[in-house]
Amino acid sequence: MFKIPDRAADLFGDHQLRVEFDRALRAAGKFEPREEEWFYTMSFSGAARTSYRRLARFDRASLPTEQRELVAGVKALTHRLITSGYAIDAAAKAGSHVNEDWPDLVDFVQRKCTVRVGLPDHEGWERCFTHIVGRAEAAVQLSRPAEDRDAAYVVLQHFASFFRGDAGFERTWLIEVPEPDAE
Repeated sequence: MFKIPDRAADLFGDHQLRVEFDRALRAAGKFEPREEEWFYTMSFSGAARTSYRRLARFDRASLPTEQRELVAGVKALTHRLITSGYAIDAAAKAGSHVNEDWPDLVDFVQRKCTVRVGLPDHEGWERCFTHIVGRAEAAVQLSRPAEDRDAAYVVLQHFASFFRGDAGFERTWLIEVPEPDAE
């Protein structure tokens, strides 16, 4: 089903996002200039994992507001990029494919994620929502290749699973994904 090993990078990765990771790591003092070449040549998933591990336990309180928001956004985004990759991998191993209910899944995820933006204890959620969910919504469309649609569908299932107890959630959308190591 997924011929390219790093489907999360194919759907969500780009140079601009890697630069955003770099900026957040530098703002947090977690990036050494000598690491720059290494950071920009490693896989996208590797850059996301490295960024998440370095920012997971970082206390942003002392940073100026703009940097605090950048670090919160990158921490949340890298966290969910990693778990989205886990979801894609699990679905590929299980031979899962996009279902015909994808428009309902997109609608559910859009509605639920919109409510979460700006809530206390959900710093950075907007960055996840706009980047990951936005790209997954575009990739699940009928005009896209089957591999993209399959991967995007499971990522939307992953995000829907955060709201499994809410009205409108379909049991067939439930997907369990492990949390990444923070160290």
